[in-house]
Amino acid sequence: MFAAGINAQVHYSQNFESGGGTDWKYTDLDNDGKNFQISNASSLYSGIGTKSLVSYSWYNTVLTPDNLVSSTPITIPSGYDNMLLNYTVASQPNSYGAEHYAVYITTSDDPEAVLATTPVLEETLPFSGGISDRTIDLSAYAGQTVYLSFRHFDCVDQYILIFDNLSIETRINNDAKLVSANLDKYILLNSQNDLVYKVKNLGGNTITSLELNWNDGTDHKSTVSTNIAPGQTVDITHPVKIAYSDLSTKNITATVTLVNSAADSKPEDNAVSFSTTVASQIVNKKVVIEEGTGTWCGWCPRGMVALEKVNQDYPDDQVSIAVHGGSNSEPMRDAAYSAGAGFSGFPGMNVDRELKGVDIGPSDIGNYVETRRTLPTPVLLEGTYTIDGSSLAANVSAKFFINQSNANYRLAAIVVEDGVQGTGPGYRQTNYYAGGGNGEMGGFEKLPSTVPADQMVYDHVGRALLGGYNGQENSVPGSITDQQTVNYTFTYTIPEKYNYTSNPANDVVPNTDNMHVVLLLIDQSNKTIVNAAKLTRQSLAVNDAPLAKTTVIYPNPATTDFNIKFAKDGKYNVVIYDMSGKIVTNYGNISTSGKIANLPIRLLPGKYIVNISQNGVSYSKELLVK
Repeated sequence: MFAAGINAQVHYSQNFESGGGTDWKYTDLDNDGKNFQISNASSLYSGIGTKSLVSYSWYNTVLTPDNLVSSTPITIPSGYDNMLLNYTVASQPNSYGAEHYAVYITTSDDPEAVLATTPVLEETLPFSGGISDRTIDLSAYAGQTVYLSFRHFDCVDQYILIFDNLSIETRINNDAKLVSANLDKYILLNSQNDLVYKVKNLGGNTITSLELNWNDGTDHKSTVSTNIAPGQTVDITHPVKIAYSDLSTKNITATVTLVNSAADSKPEDNAVSFSTTVASQIVNKKVVIEEGTGTWCGWCPRGMVALEKVNQDYPDDQVSIAVHGGSNSEPMRDAAYSAGAGFSGFPGMNVDRELKGVDIGPSDIGNYVETRRTLPTPVLLEGTYTIDGSSLAANVSAKFFINQSNANYRLAAIVVEDGVQGTGPGYRQTNYYAGGGNGEMGGFEKLPSTVPADQMVYDHVGRALLGGYNGQENSVPGSITDQQTVNYTFTYTIPEKYNYTSNPANDVVPNTDNMHVVLLLIDQSNKTIVNAAKLTRQSLAVNDAPLAKTTVIYPNPATTDFNIKFAKDGKYNVVIYDMSGKIVTNYGNISTSGKIANLPIRLLPGKYIVNISQNGVSYSKELLVK
């Protein structure tokens, strides 16, 4: 297969269409009856065509693949400055993509001879999967006839490994591609900001210097030294920082103007345009984590453990919401929320609705909060909510620190409930970590493969979208000025029962004392979350202060238990919150004896809030634990 390209000379290519690859040598090294095959993976990645080279590590059952495939003979021509093997590699997007493989270039296609050589590349793809291109220098094989081999091995229970769009070619000497130019979407007035270029070397020469320019009406050119091997992608910071002394939106074009002191012969991929908005103040950002989960999902305990960890480690920097879905039988599924989130795999995670379907591993989830909580944000979100019987009302505000004549934002509110328990069959949690065969997972390895409903408590459950998934239309005006405050009121009628399934046994009565409201500001230009806030609940019983004064907590500080002395006997709902507003102990409804209730505590030393409610009256007391 020979072809001549505009910017490269192609000596060999294979995209597996029209019968390509059927004459390759396929070896099932582990004799499990599964092997590489030519298959249609376009449902995962439409751009790769209808036929690709694939191998599975899960196919209706768990697989531990060891599969080898070798091409027909390929002659590598000599007399060229560079000779590069290019291919596309992919695995399942969003989750379970950690496939492991190796690439071999050999003079024999005998499996033993192939495996006796050192791979020219070996890697494990990220768990989050995805599709990417790889480049390998074949200059050492010039003038030889060789075989190209792929081995899929050393992994288990992921899903699919895909190869496509193979080529061996010589490229033009100097060809850089500007993949992206990154500057914060909002920058502080008079601050100094880095513009970071992501540059990929598509040429045959190593790139040792680049001339970079950014233009906002004026050129800012600088030459930078670098070292980018063919096929490699690097980040480079422009030496001239970006700063502005007026509140406005700036349109900027970043360009790679010279490569190795010469004009790039393919300049059409050398420019990226974007905008940034200057803010008078920057507000602390609260990161929004939306977890795709379900009781039917055996891997979803992983997401539950991850949310628990991130709430322990970053109680004030993030908001967690469990979006139940994936099955019409899911008892906590809100159909509109599940559809809007669009998880393709479970457990899944969207972060600020900007990072979609990323890994929700307990060890990595905090990294998303670390990297995003410092992103500049130009709006302060605040508000309170009340619950009167079944009526919830949230009065919210957004204070902006930007000028925008074409603002395109919406406010949204989400009702979230902690401590959800059900007795129906839908509340049993499928658990693939039972027995420990899939490793430790926050104690789930000690629980059965189907955890009984009475052993499960579900936190952060997204109950209702107020304003819809993308926010309430006309909740924010189209023109915003610095220091402007926008007010809005959301209302919601809490149902007598949540009955998302057709099975009445799965119905649960909401616990309004466990409910809270999350406020979002959503950028309609890209549907991402600009900022968020967890609203404060206001008591309706403002004239019941005397009742609160007659309620006494003792001993205070406490260690293992404490008493509440009430003004009268009765049933009370008692909940303990930490200082971030998270429920740490929910006693539910308790009955007093002699106007006193004794309650055990298992809490770390510190300050907590004890909320007491009865018949719509709610008040709080501080509790110190030592």
